[in-house]
Amino acid sequence: SNVDKIRSIHWWCLKHLEVKFRHIQEEANRVADCIAKTDGGMMDQFVIFLEPPRYVRELLEDDIRQLLLATDRSH
Repeated sequence: SNVDKIRSIHWWCLKHLEVKFRHIQEEANRVADCIAKTDGGMMDQFVIFLEPPRYVRELLEDDIRQLLLATDRSH
């Protein structure tokens, strides 16, 4: 249930010294979208990756490249 999910998030916030949340527009969150699609709708629990999966690293690296290109163009 949603209450259980919120309790789980709250528990993790209390466990760690520093937790930050930031809203990301759905269309800009390619990593979460990719994980959700790869999972096939079966992920129904809070998951922490110690190392990001390769497909996630590739998306993050692409995001960094795009950010660097945009920064270079603005200067």
